[in-house]
Amino acid sequence: MQRIACALIGSALAVICCLVALLLSDALAPGRVPPVAAFYAACVAGALLILGLVLLERRTPHGMPVEAGQPFSG
Repeated sequence: MQRIACALIGSALAVICCLVALLLSDALAPGRVPPVAAFYAACVAGALLILGLVLLERRTPHGMPVEAGQPFSG
């Protein structure tokens, strides 16, 4: 579960970095990226980030973390 959460957080940060780079390059040649597309990309990145953080904070009904009651199977 933590791997999925970290992957979601990492992909959100990658989308944000790509969006910032794209918008910075768009400043040199205006009109390539519509503002609505940048808005939707930022919304998707925010949703991925929130979902990843929620998965990291997921708890069992007894209040213990999901991995706390399971033995190590490394």
